Amino acid sequence: MNVSQLIAELQKMPQDASVTHLWDGAPRTDIQLVWLSKGGYVVTSDFDMSCYADEGRPVGAPSEKELGTWETTGR
Repeated sequence: MNVSQLIAELQKMPQDASVTHLWDGAPRTDIQLVWLSKGGYVVTSDFDMSCYADEGRPVGAPSEKELGTWETTGR
């Protein structure tokens, strides 16, 4: 799925509905953040999540050599 396909699907839905992520068989985490990753794809995440590999980190985030575990922040 690309960004334009995602937007098209989201536009069909109630605009005030919460957005969650299906993880391990259940909707366990809210999508609070979205970014373009160093790997060139869009990533969604909740707050307080860990990212280990460079390709999943936002452009501008420390590399995995600089910081072994990069964590999302917010709230």
